[in-house]
Amino acid sequence: MGEAPKLDLRPQWAWQNNRSALRVNLGRFLIICALIVLAVLAPPFAMSALFWGFSFFILFMANLRILALLITIKNAPPPLAKTENTNWPTFTILVPLYQEAHMVSELAKYLLHTNYPHDLIDVVLVVEADDIPTCLAAHRILSPPIRVFEVPPSEPRTKPKALNAALAATPKSVCGDIITVYDAEDRPHPDQLKQAALAFMAGPELAVVQAPLGYYNDRENLLAALFGLEYAALFHVWNPALARLGIPFTLGGTSNHIRRDILEICGGWDSHNVTEDADLSFRIHALNRAGQKLKLGTISPPTGEEAVSNLGDWTSQRSRWLKGFMQTWHVHMRFQKQAPDGDKFTLGTRIKNVFSLHITIGATLVAAFLHLPSLLIMAGIYLGKTGNAFPTVLPVVVITTAIMGYGAAILTGIIGALRADKPHLVKYAILMPFYWLLYFWPALIAAYEIIFAPAYWRKTKHVGVTNPEGNQTLEPVKNPPI
Repeated sequence: MGEAPKLDLRPQWAWQNNRSALRVNLGRFLIICALIVLAVLAPPFAMSALFWGFSFFILFMANLRILALLITIKNAPPPLAKTENTNWPTFTILVPLYQEAHMVSELAKYLLHTNYPHDLIDVVLVVEADDIPTCLAAHRILSPPIRVFEVPPSEPRTKPKALNAALAATPKSVCGDIITVYDAEDRPHPDQLKQAALAFMAGPELAVVQAPLGYYNDRENLLAALFGLEYAALFHVWNPALARLGIPFTLGGTSNHIRRDILEICGGWDSHNVTEDADLSFRIHALNRAGQKLKLGTISPPTGEEAVSNLGDWTSQRSRWLKGFMQTWHVHMRFQKQAPDGDKFTLGTRIKNVFSLHITIGATLVAAFLHLPSLLIMAGIYLGKTGNAFPTVLPVVVITTAIMGYGAAILTGIIGALRADKPHLVKYAILMPFYWLLYFWPALIAAYEIIFAPAYWRKTKHVGVTNPEGNQTLEPVKNPPI
């Protein structure tokens, strides 16, 4: 059948291959202890430092959000049209499934409802061999271009491990030019593959393009609506702005389309990182060397997903994401020779990676851990009449910071919702600051698990929607013309 792509599934930079893990954990423990001692021995100084540092962070991020809105006012030019002498690329679509037998039938309909020729796509349902119900469901719907790959049981039991195994087992004669990842509940737009192909043909410097994600059940309840607003801001404002600036952004766990040769150079996904998508984006950008220019881009045809609509599942999903962000931040902040770009990095690439790492992953972690505690501390100071711990300008700075920080984030959500063609979400935007308070508990869970269960994958449960609002029951398109 041909030679399979050679992937280094345990590269030097992987999260698991951290030879200094013990020292790192000890170092973090000592830093936390030092901060606690400082807070106890010098509370006014500690409070003041925390206050001014957090205020600067909020104002800085608010200005970045406004900049992102301004940058993306004008839509990006559409990809160039195919010429007569250009061959369309082939796609290998990897769909990891676990305990999702009830999702398989509807998933297949949406994957085949594409305006891309079926003879140019290879759909691989990646299932765990010991997940018998899902294996049986996947085999029942087998028909070209769909095939099944059963992952032998092994540790770690993660999505990236399954993706690596499926890609490594695919012969090069079969493997597509572009590798696409979808999830079990995905409803990709019929034009998405075509637009991804056009983007790659128009921009040879593109290594990966990300389609926007949204939720088809965002009317279900308030939590789903706020989740939808968060995604609208991310995929319709923030990510496109970073792409325009040539700065890496965190890829989504689905609907990203990656050049196979670049993915092979990267060694595939990090099997031990529970946000392998975020890690991969920074690793791809780190490949930039003198004379080589790789970019991350975005396309417009969206993918509909199923939002978790209860607090328990939301907390579980968020704790995994935050844990993966901690893993990714640590890997890409290693010293020069241990970092993914090693000792061959260029200064510009390193600066862009570190800057983006802090305004995306770093900012999310800081907000998750400090948003609720900072509000409680300030409320306690006022209620306890201990305001002397802060400068006398506290009320003015707090009000200014709150207006700027919350206002910019709310505006980003509103604009994102309108660009996503979801105006029904706009009325919930004012509630976003309350939504962010929910992050604190998942952050604590993530902090615990990164020490005691770093590779544990909290599976997101999907109910499945047979006929989502606004969509008709789909039938597969039979090998459409391009």
